[in-house]
Amino acid sequence: MQDAIADITRISKITVCPRCHHSLIPAKNSLRCEVCNCVFGTNRYGYLDFILDPTLYQIESVTEEYATIQHECGDRLYDEYIRDYLFRERFSRVLDVGCGLGRGIVRLLEEGYDAHGVDLPNLSRFWSEVRNDPFHFFCSDAAHLPFPDDYFDTVLSLGVIEHIGTQIGHCTLASHYRKERENYVKEILRVAKPNARILISCPNKHFPLDIQHGPRDVLSSPSRLRSYLFKKTGLNVHPMWGRYHLLSYAETKRLFCKNGGARTFYPQPLKGIFAFTRIRPPALRRLAALYCDHLPRFLLSTFVNPYMLTEIRK
Repeated sequence: MQDAIADITRISKITVCPRCHHSLIPAKNSLRCEVCNCVFGTNRYGYLDFILDPTLYQIESVTEEYATIQHECGDRLYDEYIRDYLFRERFSRVLDVGCGLGRGIVRLLEEGYDAHGVDLPNLSRFWSEVRNDPFHFFCSDAAHLPFPDDYFDTVLSLGVIEHIGTQIGHCTLASHYRKERENYVKEILRVAKPNARILISCPNKHFPLDIQHGPRDVLSSPSRLRSYLFKKTGLNVHPMWGRYHLLSYAETKRLFCKNGGARTFYPQPLKGIFAFTRIRPPALRRLAALYCDHLPRFLLSTFVNPYMLTEIRK
């Protein structure tokens, strides 16, 4: 019991209320906001739960199969991309918004850095299975983060922005999706220090093929041709314009810079970012890797780039 109270006290010193951003007071296995009186407790897996919207408990963002893939790819992504990216500059405190199983956070902790990951509640079961530290992993809505202003010098959010504002966490957009995405951007910029690096990614809407997502969820009905091509190749041929859950470089820049007030927006090379696990024919997988790894820098923000990967500075 004393250990649990000590952990709650430690967590209270690095977190704030996700609703009003004021201080939290420790009390047994929970934290209480001293202004709006919201109470945030630990769930059955031992992780602090900062969720404000109860509908988020219904979202199953990770299946057993996908969790296995994430576990296998997490170290590869860290070794082949994230570590090199982080060590381009000095850093000490990192946040991963939508951290999945959190292998990158675990690796950073092993190297002595102060790193934290947040994701939806269904991830906490998987965190528990691999014994992720409850002091560094929290259940949180990406649009309502439980951290103080100007706290992190690096924020990562890879493959997350396209799911913000969707009805069940996949591809069908909600009516208020623009507002949710504005809140997501606002929160990331709030918790980032001035001049912090913010790394954002998702498949590029202006490129016709999506190598990360399927063409449907239970609320959508894609054409038979799209479904057939995905079944045969693992490639999702999707709309390049209009209302769709993916974002282009221009849309992401508008959200962060024009609307959010970020200073700079730098498209990043793709080398090392992909495992291409969804592409089924091996020859097509090798071709995709070759294409992405050697895409010229001047084409990164254009329609020929399959992926939107950008560094933003607050």
